[in-house]
Amino acid sequence: MADNGSSANGQADAFIGVDVGGTHTDAVAIVGDRVERGKALTTYDDFSRGVLDAIAVAAENHGIERGDLLNRTKLLINGTTVVTNAITQLRGSKVGVLVTAGFRDTFRFAGGPRLAEFDDHLQVNAPDITTRDAIAEVEERVDYSGAEVVPLNTESLEREVKRLVEDVGVEAIAICFLSSFVNPDHELAAEKQIKDSYPDIFVTPSHRVFPVLGENRRWTTAVLNSFVQDRAQVYLDSLGTKLREAGLEGGLAFFQGLGGGISQEKAKDYPLALLGSGPAGGAIGANELGKRMGRKRLLLGDMGGTSFDTGIVHENEIHIEKNLELGQFETGVNLVDVVSIGAGGGSIAWVGERGVPQVGPQSAGSTPGPAAYGKGGEDPTVTDAMVSMGFIDPDRYLGGRVELRKDLAEQALQRVLCERFGWSLEEAAAAVHDLVVVNMANAMREVSVEKGHDPRDFAFLAYGGTLPLFCMQIAERLGIETVVVPQNSSVFCALGLLAADFVLRYDQTVGWDLSKTDEVEGVNAVAERMVAAGRSDMVEEGFPEDDIEIQRSADFRFIGQAYELTMPLPDRPLAADDAPVLAKQFYELYERTYGEGTAWQGVPELLLNYTVTVVGKQATPGMNGSGGDEPRSAEEMLLTQREVYIPSLSRREEIPIYDDERFSPGSEVTGPAIIDATDTTIYVPPETTATRDEFLNYVLARK
Repeated sequence: MADNGSSANGQADAFIGVDVGGTHTDAVAIVGDRVERGKALTTYDDFSRGVLDAIAVAAENHGIERGDLLNRTKLLINGTTVVTNAITQLRGSKVGVLVTAGFRDTFRFAGGPRLAEFDDHLQVNAPDITTRDAIAEVEERVDYSGAEVVPLNTESLEREVKRLVEDVGVEAIAICFLSSFVNPDHELAAEKQIKDSYPDIFVTPSHRVFPVLGENRRWTTAVLNSFVQDRAQVYLDSLGTKLREAGLEGGLAFFQGLGGGISQEKAKDYPLALLGSGPAGGAIGANELGKRMGRKRLLLGDMGGTSFDTGIVHENEIHIEKNLELGQFETGVNLVDVVSIGAGGGSIAWVGERGVPQVGPQSAGSTPGPAAYGKGGEDPTVTDAMVSMGFIDPDRYLGGRVELRKDLAEQALQRVLCERFGWSLEEAAAAVHDLVVVNMANAMREVSVEKGHDPRDFAFLAYGGTLPLFCMQIAERLGIETVVVPQNSSVFCALGLLAADFVLRYDQTVGWDLSKTDEVEGVNAVAERMVAAGRSDMVEEGFPEDDIEIQRSADFRFIGQAYELTMPLPDRPLAADDAPVLAKQFYELYERTYGEGTAWQGVPELLLNYTVTVVGKQATPGMNGSGGDEPRSAEEMLLTQREVYIPSLSRREEIPIYDDERFSPGSEVTGPAIIDATDTTIYVPPETTATRDEFLNYVLARK
């Protein structure tokens, strides 16, 4: 879809990636082969202001006006937290739900109780995402095979829809009928009847978002899609309008948590796809960088102002987490596998009921922000601790565009921690530092050790505006020898958005018992319908046939099991003689996953769900070259000296501060030291070297 040519006026085309985070909005603008970045505070009252502010900074760094940059932009792709926030805060539309008569309480059962987040002995129900009076039963029934048992009662449907809209006041409706994944006719008829009567009501038929066996996950996914639609639509429309008014003439796309772009119109139809889009962009960008560097195994870390996100790349494959559990909700959402915890620069330090200091998950966000922002925040944060210790220069934060108040940071630490525990300012700040490092290290163990990977076999790719301050301390706790801080670290997720293709995914339950080879043609009929629909939808997204790639996979399990494992399939219709081959491959995968001897002997294998992933190949814009300068000496790169409290040494030392812009490939410094960039700070601990490589990354390693 994108090419790297020039616009009609002979100027190089531009590409922009924007990641809206909890504290900062990050922008990357690529013009020709030159990359510039912009960073601004996220504006919660109107996210588009923060987006335009960040783009303006990137344009200024290019030496052009924001309008000129947008006018030359061929594609702008955006990752947003608006859907994630709506679900996390349970703030969304009032949703009405139409269910098959007799199944109103499915949402209360919701697959059974869950363990409470902070108490492993307390079981709780999944929270209500709609009120009981907003759940309406409709006379209709389709059986497991798709045969109609009870016709759709259009009179009861009309009566219940009218009650939901006019009496209950619902703003969106989810249609959740049994077995709709086999035969969607009743859901489609209900959708048409609703739209005929109330054309402005947002409707989600469950078969459209997750046509897979298991009503709880399918129905919950449909309700959540309707739940987030209002916030998502306001955001999508507002941002699209403001960007066009500011001069954007090229394409506008939005990033999915699945790891690919979609158009604005498709994002409006399925806003739940935008969940987790920012972290997914970072994972995509990390894998592309890993391929360039020749590294196949990477542990990923992204620490910004609000959260710390971590994931894993194994053999240059990004794992997709299927049927995601969103808090207490069981869903059919598929996302790039990333673990997120509340550990960012804005994470608040506090004292629990037992008198134990904690950091996060609460965040000061961008408003009021850390105490050092001087916007009224009184709680001490991670940023306040790092300012107090001298790691962050108050006069150069975000290139000097935001002035920090060290005195306010110290007052917050003094009030909450020093007075409570009798600590000095250094001890309080160091405690905040150590706690957040431990929290992040534990999250990285979750994605590595707990999934059978030894972190010592991986390089640690550390990015985000805040993580370069902590990455080596985390690596030491996990025994990781090499840490890579990429060029443009502070906006790396925004850069990753531009490295991704467009992606559409289609799932369908087929239920093929591999011992019954005569049923393969039924599987192929379903698969080819999905492939045809996917190709057609991707052409509508603007991709020519030659740029469309089809990927097939399926979920397998032994008959009688409740969970599946996913395997790739050949890009062709299946044949009867594929059945024993697939059965053998699944048997081997099962034992690799769960251990030798765990496979079920003599039990038939089941291909439960067929998946078609349609990829629109997006040409990657040009990136910065490595430059031809000779390596510079430490003296040539020295910016100044500053006194910093070093936690590992428990004392203050005056250490060198180096200028990021003076580093060329091959340049190396030894810690303790700080490398000061416009929008991030890289800490090089004692006995550690930092070397700039040919890709302009910083590679940190213990001496």
